[in-house]
Amino acid sequence: MDAQETRIYSAILITCVVLGVIITYFFISVLRQHRRRVALYKQSIYTEITTLERERTRMAADLHDEVGPVLSAVKLRISSLDLHNEADEEEVKKTNDQIDNLLKRMREISFDLMPNSLIRKGLPAAINEFVEYCSKSSPLQIKFSFTPTSLSQQQSINLYRIIQEIIHNTIKHAKATELLMELRQDKDGIVLQTQDNGIGFNYDTKSKEATGLGLRNLISRAELIGGKMFFESKKGKGTSYIFEIPIHVESSTN
Repeated sequence: MDAQETRIYSAILITCVVLGVIITYFFISVLRQHRRRVALYKQSIYTEITTLERERTRMAADLHDEVGPVLSAVKLRISSLDLHNEADEEEVKKTNDQIDNLLKRMREISFDLMPNSLIRKGLPAAINEFVEYCSKSSPLQIKFSFTPTSLSQQQSINLYRIIQEIIHNTIKHAKATELLMELRQDKDGIVLQTQDNGIGFNYDTKSKEATGLGLRNLISRAELIGGKMFFESKKGKGTSYIFEIPIHVESSTN
């Protein structure tokens, strides 16, 4: 190899190295930006859901601790009135019935916002209570089984919302007659597995519809507590979900 060939070879080699460095820097920059966007997105979701749950808890407490007792006191005062007119007595009875209906509806709203059993008795008790509540208004047969699990309060709340969303979606869209749910703990963490016998759905179609928001909520909730969601759905063969939640991960922002 003469001197000119050596210079050409060296120039080509230097050019390749420079291009390699530029391309590597470009990909590293793109990767960093992608990671930054993902981190910002997760932080946004975490803040949004945390704020939502805080407001739900506050409103549920206000309904349970303040509005409920006031309505009960009003009903008691109305019932204690000494009336001798039959028309007035009938009016009082109607008013009491309306207050009873209002108290019932208020308890339902409070239950949807944040069930007391979730805080006082834990996730399995809250799920059983919600399943019983849904069974009264839906023909869907829900079977829930669980083994003792180690969950933080945040994990419990988000898993409860996940199960709540799955049950609502199954009742509204799946046309299923049975929903099986299992919550267990294994060596790798917490596993939530569900299976219905409904009509199933197409993910690409569902994700573009307004009803696909529920599916995105499930993914966001799982990511928030450091978990992963897997699902399979085939038309006519139902839908199954698997959520894997690490035991010691408090949130995706940690």
